[in-house]
Amino acid sequence: IPRPPNPFILYRKDRWHSVKNDPRHADLRQADLSKVFGDAWRAESEVVKLEYQRRAAECKAEHTRLYPDYKYAPQQKK
Repeated sequence: IPRPPNPFILYRKDRWHSVKNDPRHADLRQADLSKVFGDAWRAESEVVKLEYQRRAAECKAEHTRLYPDYKYAPQQKK
């Protein structure tokens, strides 16, 4: 069962859809894009961040409805 997305994950997903076909970003790896998106996220206004927090809360509520007994249990690395 996947975890519900946090506000940054939703923001990154939206930003990714807007740049994935842009040839200026064709040579960037996912890790590099995440750094760019992270910098952009930190520079966003509180209004934008609050919108993504609202969306993340909606996703979490839906996740709780679908998986009421879900409890995050990270796997230990071997």
